[in-house]
Amino acid sequence: MWEFFIKNNKFAYLFLIALIGVGTYSILSIPRESAPEVIIPVGVVTTVLPGAPAADVESLITNEIERGLSGLDNVSEITSTSREGVSSIVVEFEAEADLDDSIQELKDEVDALQPELPDDAEDSFVSEVNFVDQPVMNIAVSSDINDFGLTELADSLETELERIPGVARVQISGVREREVTIVVEQTALAQFDLSLSDITNALRSANLTFPIGQIENDGVSYNVAFEGDITDTSEIANVGITTRGGQPVYIRDVATVIDGLSPASSISRLSTEGTPSEHSMTLAVYKQSGGDITAITDAVNVRVAELQEPNGLLADATAVTVLDAGRDIKTDLIRLSTSGLQTVTLVILLLVVAIGWREGLLAGTAIPLSFLFGFIGLYFSGNTINFLSLFSLILGIGILVDSAIVMVEGINRKMKDHPDIDKREAALATIREFSSPLISGTLTTVAMFAGLLITTGVIGQFISSIPFTLIFLLFASMFVSLAILPLLASGFLRRRSETKFERWQVDNAHKLEEWYKRKLTPMLEDENRQFTFLAGIAAVLIFSLFLTFNVLAGVIAGVLVYFTYRWRYRLVERLSFKPFTKFLAAVGLWFVTTALSVGVAMIAAFTFLPEFSLIKVVFFEQSDVDYVIIEVEQPEGTTKEVTDIGIRRVEEFLYDEPDIELFTVTVGSGNEFGSGGTGEKLGNIFIVLDKDRERTSTEVVDHLRTELSVIRDFKVTVNQPSDGPPTGAAIIVKFLGDDLTALTELANDAAAIFKSVPHTTNVKTSTNNNNTKFVLELDREKAAALGVNPLTVSQLARTAVFGSDATSLTTLDDDINVVVKLNIDNSERVESDTTNVTTIDAVQQISVPTAVGPVPLSELVNVSLRESSSVISHEDNKRVVTVTADVTAEGNAREAQMEAMARIQSELNITDDITISTGGGETDESNQAFIEMLLALIVGVVLMIGILTLQFNSYLHTRYVLSILPFSLIGIMSGLALTGSSLSFPSIMGFIALSGIVVNNSILLIDMMNQMRRKFPKRNIKTIVIDAAGNRLRPILLTTITTVIGMIPLTYAGDLWSPLAYAVMFGLVFSVFITLVLIPVIYLRKPGKLPEELHHDEATVPNATTPLPIKLN
Repeated sequence: MWEFFIKNNKFAYLFLIALIGVGTYSILSIPRESAPEVIIPVGVVTTVLPGAPAADVESLITNEIERGLSGLDNVSEITSTSREGVSSIVVEFEAEADLDDSIQELKDEVDALQPELPDDAEDSFVSEVNFVDQPVMNIAVSSDINDFGLTELADSLETELERIPGVARVQISGVREREVTIVVEQTALAQFDLSLSDITNALRSANLTFPIGQIENDGVSYNVAFEGDITDTSEIANVGITTRGGQPVYIRDVATVIDGLSPASSISRLSTEGTPSEHSMTLAVYKQSGGDITAITDAVNVRVAELQEPNGLLADATAVTVLDAGRDIKTDLIRLSTSGLQTVTLVILLLVVAIGWREGLLAGTAIPLSFLFGFIGLYFSGNTINFLSLFSLILGIGILVDSAIVMVEGINRKMKDHPDIDKREAALATIREFSSPLISGTLTTVAMFAGLLITTGVIGQFISSIPFTLIFLLFASMFVSLAILPLLASGFLRRRSETKFERWQVDNAHKLEEWYKRKLTPMLEDENRQFTFLAGIAAVLIFSLFLTFNVLAGVIAGVLVYFTYRWRYRLVERLSFKPFTKFLAAVGLWFVTTALSVGVAMIAAFTFLPEFSLIKVVFFEQSDVDYVIIEVEQPEGTTKEVTDIGIRRVEEFLYDEPDIELFTVTVGSGNEFGSGGTGEKLGNIFIVLDKDRERTSTEVVDHLRTELSVIRDFKVTVNQPSDGPPTGAAIIVKFLGDDLTALTELANDAAAIFKSVPHTTNVKTSTNNNNTKFVLELDREKAAALGVNPLTVSQLARTAVFGSDATSLTTLDDDINVVVKLNIDNSERVESDTTNVTTIDAVQQISVPTAVGPVPLSELVNVSLRESSSVISHEDNKRVVTVTADVTAEGNAREAQMEAMARIQSELNITDDITISTGGGETDESNQAFIEMLLALIVGVVLMIGILTLQFNSYLHTRYVLSILPFSLIGIMSGLALTGSSLSFPSIMGFIALSGIVVNNSILLIDMMNQMRRKFPKRNIKTIVIDAAGNRLRPILLTTITTVIGMIPLTYAGDLWSPLAYAVMFGLVFSVFITLVLIPVIYLRKPGKLPEELHHDEATVPNATTPLPIKLN
């Protein structure tokens, strides 16, 4: 089929132009985003039980709903928190579950449970959690205008930015909402014999609109509606409540109407270039799902710049972009594109030096053409450009040029060795010679990446763009190499007399080939050398695997494997069994001797050898980022004013830091990129680091942790965003049981142990300090005697202390809440946000209307001060207390967790009714990821076996090709150790990528050996092996060098992906040298029988001196 393009070259050129056009359109149109969208089906069931303590919420609400949800399908985990007045249940479905169906099933089940809940509980609300719903821009705005002006400015900015296409919503913090507060005087209520509920009902009755019906007149139907809306806040004071003595009583007679702002739920400030922080508001811009992040943020930046012009909304304000994900991805695009261009340039220069300038340029065109064609598949399959797909494109540069090099080098060789055939015949002959091994090689590489597609959960979604991108690129490169390059070569290459430089190329290539043959010949002639080589690489392999555990134990294991291998191999050679039986005996002896060798080394490591490892094991390396997050948590019950005082202490440490460009402060919530959560006890500082800083973000984080460690009266945590998938803390330990007190004590003791473990930081427990509360316990007998029910008393008390929403006014600009409160202290100066600043004695004097007249609240309730659990958490219907910890840059989460867990098990008294779980942290995620990668590797190898068996029609030759896979680990582990990199998820993925690459060299060698055996059946097998290996030396070295060069830019692309680049580079270099010796050795020892049905064109003869018998009609 590949000959079609050469034979129909006019059509082929038109087809090529069309593909280039579609590819260009795909590149320009494909959406861009900062990171892949990771969608986990999660629903949250929220139920409010006003005034109930956490224990009552747990027993009356949480337990009932959890029991009802236990039968849901596809549920991964159910967790919950019960706090005062609120139950929150998080239902996490399996990652593969359909989000819409799962949420709908959850809603149906919750609706069915409503009759089982207390009557005074509000209806449960089910919401969907979207983990990718994070702001793409944060803009801080500061101004000298007052709070009213800032609120109006915020509303106007929200409207302006939400009009931009692609913007889903704008969330504003640091401003107060417009609100009308009715502060009722107790003396006036007593004077007119009114209650708070009378005030609330009057406001609701005065502000309503509803349809009355229809009337007909003269055959025409008219709708009739009653409109009684209050449209102006000034009308509220004139709302009538009742009449007394024939005179109306108005709101103004019993209350003060305050047209103002709601109490601040959060406080925001901005500091730039070390200046003291000033009051500000923060606008968080969220994009619509699937939107192009760069286009959206560009449009927002343009609109903000327009608003800062004279007479614009922001003309008298300062607007600072704190976070711009679009700008960040542009930076990544530029950096990786530059790396890609550098790689392409280096590859082409290498090819020009190795095979000539025309051939080098021709092979180099495979890179942009493959990219163009690959983008067609990416665009029409719905993929996006993100930092992972960008990385995949750079990774692909070194891979996809391999086939092009083989084809161009083959055509070049044909033209030089057979001067009497034309270029088209040379191109066709090369296609027939290399199409089968190149297709097999491409498919084996695709098979390894395709195995990644079975990875499930968060990891699977996070990395899915990598296999998609590389698979499309590989198929595109195969098409370019077998269809386009021969077409271009037949018109572009020239047969001419050799230049001096070309003769130098040929002479040096010939010298290298002869040198290799001379070095290989003694190995093939000496069986003892073969034993030594095979035993040596087996021993080094075992040693390299111990680099993550104990180097000294690795030395012991390697030495034992070396000597047992030599003994085993000689023993098997002497056995007079049938071939298959001998093979089984060899495998059995290999397993037993290797297991014994490794077992002895492990025992030595655990008994007397000191700990000494060269490679850390982590989930994802922390890369250098531009942001740092500081989160503050005060004791339970702390007001935001006190939290603000504490966070200002933290700010003082930041003003003189040279690496900080600016930071924003938010009091009243955690950070979206941190722990999240809301509450007056929480606060966070979002720091933007200077682009030209001298220290990395990790160094800045460690420095700030040390500086802020002097603050001990509240919790301060310092973290930085990660480029990896969303995960929890580095270490998570959970204690599950029924006795909350025992769980809390264990968690506190475990936290103390974690704090003593070296390199741990940010150690926290999920137990908050127990809060104290005044409990108003109703005297039911007195209440019944006075004709008062509990609901009336509780609602009255809540309105008096907290306030209640009476109604809402709809104006042209906004909806304004009207809140009724009580002036409990009878203060002369009435303010809307200080009515609850009072004493419990004043609360007890609140007047309660009864059947016999108003009585003070103290006549109906007994007041006590109690300690209460502020939060009670569940996991899978059991109470749970969690300990979390992070590790510093020098630390290792796996080792820290193992050390701490060993001490927890030995030092703490853990009863049988308490279980310990370590799931959810980095260690658990890394273990799960490594298992997923192992499964992906197994799937890829199985697919590869099928492809190779189809290629060679021989199990023996398939085994020879795959034999190089484990030995590539020698280079990977050595490279990680030499560069100081960690064994991480990217480096494991590098091994999978490498597995698909290294077998291509084995395929080329064995395919050539088989071809030469068919052409020269009487030739000595050793000669065939040596000649075939020498013939394939040049393309193997060229493809190896170009792939390694292609990896070099990735070593500078960030700490996240450099381990992958090192894994591929060192693994490929080591494996190619092993391949060039291993394959000839094992093939010579047992070449096997060739299939009866030949798969290759026998007319293709390497190094032949006669014309190729290929003719074109």
